[in-house]
Amino acid sequence: MCYPSNAPRWSIPGVGVLHPSFDRITIVSSRSVGGLKTRLPLADLKRASHSFTDPRRYKGFNPHLQSVIDFVCSQTSAPLVILEKRKAAYGRHSAVSVEVAFDAPATSIDDGLIKLNALVGQLRKFRHRRRFLWLQHRPDQTPPPGHVPLPTYYFEDDKSGVKLKCYVRHEKLAGGRFGELIVRLEWTLKGKHALTRHIGGNQIEHLLAADLNAFLKRNLRLEEFDPVAFGNLFKIKRKRGLGTPAPAGAAQEIKKRWRDNNYLAERAAFVVLRKLASREHDRGRFASWEQALRTCQHSPTQIRGYLRELRDGKHRRRGRPKLTPRTKRGAITDYRINACFCSVKPRPV
Repeated sequence: MCYPSNAPRWSIPGVGVLHPSFDRITIVSSRSVGGLKTRLPLADLKRASHSFTDPRRYKGFNPHLQSVIDFVCSQTSAPLVILEKRKAAYGRHSAVSVEVAFDAPATSIDDGLIKLNALVGQLRKFRHRRRFLWLQHRPDQTPPPGHVPLPTYYFEDDKSGVKLKCYVRHEKLAGGRFGELIVRLEWTLKGKHALTRHIGGNQIEHLLAADLNAFLKRNLRLEEFDPVAFGNLFKIKRKRGLGTPAPAGAAQEIKKRWRDNNYLAERAAFVVLRKLASREHDRGRFASWEQALRTCQHSPTQIRGYLRELRDGKHRRRGRPKLTPRTKRGAITDYRINACFCSVKPRPV
């Protein structure tokens, strides 16, 4: 079999060159646990993997499956190559969960945080169902080996067949070792439908033949937020006669600003997004107010989800509408939502 080259081909502005690889892979097999331990070269698999768990008993509902294999690749597909050469050892099998990772190098913790914020500030998930970001950050706890005390951004919940998250960690090397700091963009594909659609199948040969750079090109969505277009969606009345008088020299400059429609739109966007950050922080979706404010003011995922919430109103109905009502003047529509964002293309290496 001729395997495609997964050398890095794409980079994200402000983040760096993305190195593709597989991370955690879970495979179910029709062989018994004892049969796998006898026929598979477990010692070679453990040396080639970052971590390899001994085969365990399958506890699902499929009566034809007996065992589960779970391992973490180490920037290469060496464990998959070993398994491909031992097809007869594990019999009928299928991958049920595959993590596809893209790593950009970072020089320090501060550099990793800057690149993570730049990634979140322009990343959007295709067909994002949850419509908001969930941030997990526990700076008061000691992180596990290989992790760093920086936040992790989740785009979907555990029930989604295609999950997306981004975070900073140390790269995983063979034998359980760790390397340099990286900023990781990670997709988790669960189930036969997601694997067949994005990888081409759920067999080991399909994973080896997958072109991860083509996967990134199909699924990566980058956008730049336009606060002026966003602010024009809202009308905020100005209160007159409030505040202290401005100095004589600055009065003309202030009057000039208040006559500028773009300046007024940016102020309206700032007020609306600050209110959104306060709501999301009160709901416990962010660990601190600073993280909530930065995410709600720059993340296209968070802002687009909020606009869709305003578009749908209180009643969100799925499926095709039976009747198409006349759109009210000034209402938030898909066209006006898309006008608030400008597509950003990843750069070829």
